[in-house]
Amino acid sequence: MPAIVPVYRQAGLSATEIMLVQAIFSAAGLAFEVPSGYLADVAGRRRALLLGTVAQALAFVAYGVARGFWAFAAAEVALAFGYSLVSGTVSAILFDSLRVSGDEERYHRMESRAEALTRLGTGVAAILGGLLAAVSLRLPFAVNVVTALASVGVVRTLVEPPRAKLHGHQPLREILKVSADALRDRRLQGSMLLSAALFAAGITGIWGFFMRLSGEGVSVAAYGLYFALFQGASAVGAATSDRISALLGRRGSIALLGIVPATLIACAVDGGWRPILLTPLSGAAWGFSTPFLLSILNRNIDSDRRATVLSVSAMLGRVLLVVVGPAFGWLSDNASDRAAFGALAAVFLLLAAAAGLLHRRAQTAAAATVAPTL
Repeated sequence: MPAIVPVYRQAGLSATEIMLVQAIFSAAGLAFEVPSGYLADVAGRRRALLLGTVAQALAFVAYGVARGFWAFAAAEVALAFGYSLVSGTVSAILFDSLRVSGDEERYHRMESRAEALTRLGTGVAAILGGLLAAVSLRLPFAVNVVTALASVGVVRTLVEPPRAKLHGHQPLREILKVSADALRDRRLQGSMLLSAALFAAGITGIWGFFMRLSGEGVSVAAYGLYFALFQGASAVGAATSDRISALLGRRGSIALLGIVPATLIACAVDGGWRPILLTPLSGAAWGFSTPFLLSILNRNIDSDRRATVLSVSAMLGRVLLVVVGPAFGWLSDNASDRAAFGALAAVFLLLAAAAGLLHRRAQTAAAATVAPTL
């Protein structure tokens, strides 16, 4: 990440092209997301993770030699394939492992710990990546090939828990049915929409933060330090997610996520570098939200289709990012990045309000179902 915007800039990409490359990643992820979750549910989560980590290693090889827009786009497609196989599958195998061992209540705490370690690892990698990129902008990609291959060894040690499985006799029909059922499930709709809004706003926002820093002439090594700070704050948010959500309750926890649009609004009001100092707060809220929302979703999903439904949820975020990302880049190029940040904040607030309405509708429907039995 510390090297990526300078690499794009060195190759002559505009802000619109940078966000378009990321939109291509999201579009590819969108195409792969649900089928990969279905593959994990049918063929096994461990096999899906092995294929995903190998695909990531190959994608980083491609990225290391890419020079123009279409080469970067091709590398992103390969990377999206690898990530889609991992997305949802890790959480599914964790939740089912805890359920089989009778420790389901520990899921939120374990997901918080996993997310925190992920963010801390990313923070350390950001510092090292910035230093490596100061030697050569392409060197971090070579190191990523090695770390991706190391993940293959980790996956081989996993033990997949016993569970019910989808039959896999009619893949397309089953994928469509599971996806439609998930999208119609009132228990899931609000959380899935809020998760999608956080994903799209978070990813687009961090690219916007990097592009503003690039415009301020910040060095690539300083990029690494900033991104490490952002990830460190995210790790703190993730590590404390179960305790904070227990203290604040569901409504208070969702209100806490208002930090995300607040930082975007700050960047819209002030066009300088100073608002970037507030963005680690957004990272903390983002880190907090992942285990919090995954815990809500997993408790309402059947085991045989868990990875598929989690992939459907991730798919919504990718759909939104495909639209929001290029629009952000276009506004940055043709108006100003202040206008782009303001529009992004407005989109997030509208989607969050819609998620709240869906949640209240689900509560009303649940109350109406229970009432006759009382």
